[in-house]
Parts: sequence; structure tokens; C-alpha cells
Amino acid sequence: MTCTLPKPRRAALTLDLVRDETGFVALKPFWDALVDQMATRSPFVRWDWMSLWWKECGAGAQLALAVLRDVEGIPQAIAPLMLAREDDGARRHLITLGFLGGFGPAHGERLDFIVPAGREDEFAPLLCKAFSLLRDECELVRLNFLPQESPNTPHIRFALEEYFVRADVLNRSACRCIVLPSTWEEVEARHSANWRGAQRRKWRTFTTEHGGIITRAGDRVPHEQAFDELCRLHAMNFPLGVSTFTTPVAERLHRRIASAWLPQGRAIMPLLESRGQVIAAIYGFIERGEFFQYQMGWDETLARLSPGRLAVGACIMQAIRSGLHTFDMLPGEYKYKQQWSDSTRWLLDLEAFSPTSWRAATFHTLRAVRRLFPRDVRPDFKAADELREESKSLISSAA
Repeated sequence: MTCTLPKPRRAALTLDLVRDETGFVALKPFWDALVDQMATRSPFVRWDWMSLWWKECGAGAQLALAVLRDVEGIPQAIAPLMLAREDDGARRHLITLGFLGGFGPAHGERLDFIVPAGREDEFAPLLCKAFSLLRDECELVRLNFLPQESPNTPHIRFALEEYFVRADVLNRSACRCIVLPSTWEEVEARHSANWRGAQRRKWRTFTTEHGGIITRAGDRVPHEQAFDELCRLHAMNFPLGVSTFTTPVAERLHRRIASAWLPQGRAIMPLLESRGQVIAAIYGFIERGEFFQYQMGWDETLARLSPGRLAVGACIMQAIRSGLHTFDMLPGEYKYKQQWSDSTRWLLDLEAFSPTSWRAATFHTLRAVRRLFPRDVRPDFKAADELREESKSLISSAA
């Protein structure tokens, strides 16, 4: 007679909400080890990014990290969440549940639950129970920059529909990408003869008439000075108030990130120099064979030389030499991204509302009414402005 032994049961997991900085810091030894196992990991979920964001940008926010632990208390998965008020119009009067670092002047641009690959169907629904625990503390949910292809995404969307109301995709942003070949010549071959000719003429003009060379931060120019040059050039292209990168908070965060990651090779900053002067710079991050282009800047007085276009080419060359396989330009629809890219992946901003908050209901209703007036065809601009002010007034009256 034989008997069949029962299948071994998985160890029980418990869901813990980490609400204070001490508990946050205690996760450090486990954080990046879990990120290393993710299917759709990015530099924006790394410990350095999340912890520095919290120190530089977390004023007024509350930690709400959901952590799955085994019987020994070891973290097995993390949902990096926070409660805060967005500094964006009428939403600033609503308590918002979002990703840690998901909004503000220096937000991450590819955020997700930290779950080991292959365990998403098991762990993500358990992490999503945090939505139920936090529902009474928030009025709005905004989960920005969630990769559409993440295995966690279907579970998060289902949970928002279960625990909140009017759950939907608020924005779907394109990230233009380049699948990197093994040589620069293969990149050129993907483009037209006219494109190749124009690009080569620009390079010749840059090198022969301007004494141009390609370097990178840390070679001829120290890392700190290279970052200063990036900020100077970026400010030329994007005046203060147009780009969040030019704000003091964002600069402080990225200066700290760059000082840590550039020497480690986790960030790179290709530079174009002309007769000893930096005329263009690109700043981005490397994660698991992918380059994420975050910011750039170029000397506008040399616009005829197209230094921005040359800088992108130089960055692609360096990514190829580094053996990377993907060049992600991150969200933001610019013509140059469309010209360079050969593929696209998408980021989602998910939104949902508290079923019990009248302020959230008021915000949603007034926003829907306002959207009845297209931006390019508004028969009564005064009425639309009054509607905006009414929205702010109604929501702030209960704040």
C-alpha cells in the first residue's frame, strides 16, 4: 500500500505597513537584493533613489510602505507607497496615495512594486491589500509611471477597482526606445541616406571647425564640474519653471545621485567639448543592460551645429561600447526622440478615488465639467477661469 504525501506548503507571509523612517532604513539591507530579482526593474526603484528622494523631497509626506515578510520577518516583496499632497492645482488639497517618489519636482519615471520575477501572481495581490488598509487615509490614488508591461500591473489595476471608485488610466505616456545593435554603423543603416549624410556633416564640422571631441564626466572634466555644466546648459534650453530639473530641490537630489552613481558606472554623462568648453551633456542611468536618458543640455549659441543631436549620437555610441541592449529615452514626446527611436514602451498613470470623500467627488466632477471645454476651443474663457477657481475654492474649503 502506498500513500501520497501532501505537497509542502509555502511559508506563511504577513503584510506589514512601515510608517516611520526607522522602519524604512531597516529595509535597506534587503531592498536592492529584491530589486535585482524584478522583471521590470529600473534605477528609480533602487534604494539610493528612493532614500535620497525621501530625504530631499519627502517634506510633508508620510511613509506607507507595504512589506511582505516571511515567518522570520525577512522582506520578500515591497510596495513603495506614500501619502502626500500633490503640488498641482486643485489636487494639492487632496491626500493622495502614490508611489514613493512618484510626484514632485524630482519624481522617478519608471516605478513599480518590488516583487521577484515569477512571483507576481502570488505576491502582488497580497501587497495590494495595503490599498484596503490605507483607503480611509487617502482621498485620491495616483500611481504614476507604472510600466504597462509589468506583471504587477494587472493586479494593481484590479485592486484599485475593488477598493476604490472611478479607477482608470489617467495618462498613457510613450517612452521612445532604441534597440541597440553591436555597432554604430548598424544604427546609421536604420536611417535614410539623407539622414546619414546630414549626421556625418555635423560630425565633420564639429571636429574640424570647432575642435570638437567626445568625452564623458570623470575623464577630462571632474564629475562635480560636469554636473555643473549639465545644469548650466539645461537651464539655457529650459528656463526656470519650465523644467523641474532646474529647481533647487531637483538639483540637490540629482547632484547627490550623480556623485554616487557616476563613479560606480551606474550613471553616465557623455560630454561634447569644443576647444576646452563643454557645449553639450547628457545624463542618464544604467540598469540591467538598459540606458535611461534622463536629462540633457546644449549650448544654444551653437544651434546650427545641432549639439543636442550630436550628443544623443555620442551617448548611443557609448551605450553600444558598454554592451547595453536598450536605450530608453523615457517619457516626453519630442521630435528628436521619434527620429532616433525604433520601438516604444508605455508608462501608465493610474488614478482612483475614495468612495467616501466628498472632496474627491467634487474634484472629479468639476474636472469632468472643465474638460467639456476643449483647450483650443473655449467659447467663454472667463467662465472657464471661474470654473477653475470655483474648483479650488470648493476643495480648499474643507482642507
